[in-house]
Amino acid sequence: MEQAGQQEAEIQEFLKSVKRVFMVMSGKGGVGKSTMAAGIASALAAKGMRTGLLDIDVHGPSIARIMGLTGLALGTVNGKIQPYPYSDNLKIISMQGFLQHSDDAVIWRGPLKIGVIKQFLVDVDWGPLDALVIDSPPGTGDEPLTIAQFIPGCGAIVVTTPQGVALADVRKSLNFCRQVGMNIVGVIENMSGYVCPECGHHAAIFKTGGGEALAREFNVPFLGRMPIDPMVVCAGDDGVSAMERSIAMKAAVDEIVGNVLLDEVTEEKVAKGENKMEKIAVPVAGGMLSSHFGHCEEFLFATIEAGKIAVVENLVPPPHAPGVIPNWIADQGATVVLVGGMGEAAQQIFQSRGVAVVCGVQSGKPVDLVNQYLAKNLAVGGNSCNHDGDDHHGCGH
Repeated sequence: MEQAGQQEAEIQEFLKSVKRVFMVMSGKGGVGKSTMAAGIASALAAKGMRTGLLDIDVHGPSIARIMGLTGLALGTVNGKIQPYPYSDNLKIISMQGFLQHSDDAVIWRGPLKIGVIKQFLVDVDWGPLDALVIDSPPGTGDEPLTIAQFIPGCGAIVVTTPQGVALADVRKSLNFCRQVGMNIVGVIENMSGYVCPECGHHAAIFKTGGGEALAREFNVPFLGRMPIDPMVVCAGDDGVSAMERSIAMKAAVDEIVGNVLLDEVTEEKVAKGENKMEKIAVPVAGGMLSSHFGHCEEFLFATIEAGKIAVVENLVPPPHAPGVIPNWIADQGATVVLVGGMGEAAQQIFQSRGVAVVCGVQSGKPVDLVNQYLAKNLAVGGNSCNHDGDDHHGCGH
């Protein structure tokens, strides 16, 4: 236990020298996740950022091959593992570098995998990093869970292809991020159509637009799309970075990285109180505040800009079931909910999603109540709810 605690402390000490961490993940294999991770890391390095690329896919490491490092062993200096020095700004670690033969199978259970991931964080001579890009295996198992546990500030970049079978699995990744409290940086739609290099005809082989629609569904940023390009496949098989061979890959990844960094700038402004935006939700029945939060007719969502209502929309919630409506409200981007009463279970969900709850609001027209809240003269009494489930008693003001 003491050794584990020391290693965790070493991880936190290491993270002090890393400005930002991204985990590229997907609920489904074969969507080009590792290719996108390699491209993102290469693009960040090309921008002059000191970048680390960490492949934590213990059983099926592919970063070494994608980046042309197959067959090159990793060594140690003064007890520290030396990463591949791919370029002046890019260092790479992959399990592939520790295998005696490139086709050797790694037959490990969870504890061993978790242990080696921790080692990759603290026993590698990374040096100070502007960005650490982590390539995770598909799914929501030990590897991504370990990163979520030990790197709470890590942001998830989720990769999908447009077709329905991939989207169904990727939804699990997005739900995983929300359940473990990991920030979702955005969604990438890979293999989004094919443009014939001979005639220019565009064919949606795996459909197109599915990843963008998924991002809208979960109210997270859509970072961009990457079309199918045979040069990416050839580059990977030849052990050359696709960024060096594919014009389409470079253009797509440059856009994606721009959106990732733009999102970070926006978050920094919000943290400093700049460009602050609120979205207030109010349960409505008969045009008035509904005292029955879980069974109202609709919700009014008021988007606030510069302290005033900028946009108002009324949305019908999904069927009532424990936990469904609070998560749905959070998914709409709400930052505050005004209610007559609300149970502890619902409050806990809102708290975990970063949504403030104002209970005991007296009956009135929803827009009037929002304006009163903004003017700081909203009348608030006791929790009016007396129902079970999500609406069970208990309100914290």
